[in-house]
Amino acid sequence: MMPALQFGLACFFAIFPIVNPFSAASLLVALTPGETNQRRSEQARRAVWFMTGVMLVSYFAGTWILNFFSISRSALVLAAGVLVCRSGWRALTGAERLTAAQQEEGLVKEDISFTPLGMPMLSGPGTISVVIGLSADARGLLANAAAVGAMLLVALLSYAVLGAAPAVVRILGQTGQAAVSKIMGLIILCVGIQFLINGLATVAPGVFGAGTVGSSP
Repeated sequence: MMPALQFGLACFFAIFPIVNPFSAASLLVALTPGETNQRRSEQARRAVWFMTGVMLVSYFAGTWILNFFSISRSALVLAAGVLVCRSGWRALTGAERLTAAQQEEGLVKEDISFTPLGMPMLSGPGTISVVIGLSADARGLLANAAAVGAMLLVALLSYAVLGAAPAVVRILGQTGQAAVSKIMGLIILCVGIQFLINGLATVAPGVFGAGTVGSSP
């Protein structure tokens, strides 16, 4: 039970920072000028449903995807590490998570719940990579159940933040949002580096110590 709980906590702390609902809350407010809080809450709920679906499908289809394309676990974990490190670095340096074209498109859309809010903001390539990478580390039914619980907890907290997006943006302000983004970016970067270490450990076990995202030092 304890290893499964540790794995579930590792999954939560790996997924939540890269989802970063605080950054998504700012986007939701920016792309819905003049909308009522009820309308924003509806879009937030749909976006979280989309995100949850993407995470669950990615998690459980991860092994099948690996086998279908003959991709080794090491290759997947290394690729996930590169993508996650890139996301973390962009967050640390203050780069926008959406391109200018995506933001402009979002401003003219009546419903942004699926895109750009649900994807790629909440469940972009980084989130999908982390989830598939974690699925490769899961061992047994309890570990998988703990991972699903972690994803559902991320979804619940994301909806809580997005549902109160105007208040969250107002309380944090520009300085608070920048600080949260950098903290999340640092955690994401650490997760990405750990993925790289895990992948390299399977390729060159004599050079890099074996371990997983949820393993103890």
